[in-house]
Amino acid sequence: MLDKLVVFLLQFVELFRFWVVIDPYEAGVLLRLGRFVRVLECGFHLKYPFHIDVVPTARTVPSTHSLGNESVTTKDGRAVGFHAVVTYRVSNIQKAILEVDDVDHAVRDAVAGEIGRVLRSKLWSELADEETYTEITAACRRRGWRYGIEIMAVPQTGLP
Repeated sequence: MLDKLVVFLLQFVELFRFWVVIDPYEAGVLLRLGRFVRVLECGFHLKYPFHIDVVPTARTVPSTHSLGNESVTTKDGRAVGFHAVVTYRVSNIQKAILEVDDVDHAVRDAVAGEIGRVLRSKLWSELADEETYTEITAACRRRGWRYGIEIMAVPQTGLP
């Protein structure tokens, strides 16, 4: 019973908070009554209380994710297995927060899709070429920019 009273009091006090602190590894967007106002960088910022202003934040430092093992069939009909680890960071916080539901899932889907698309268009003998890796990375970067994400590296293992 006492714990519910404490939770209620904390929520009540939160209604009156008129500031937000954004950490150095984050950025945020200021939404006033559900509409975008501006991007907020790290630091102390004033805001209207009573949930008139809301400040969702996201990490902007580099992060890595493993895509797991994937397989695809090349243009000449040979099965290829690969494993990719993507390194990315949020470069456009407004897009990443307001236009994407989950940045991690968007990155994984974009990278896996682009790797698969590029590998399906190649012959088995072309997979070891440096040009293939360059094409994969470029395609992943183009796809990431749509979501406000900078794809920094997409190293693959398991390819010839």
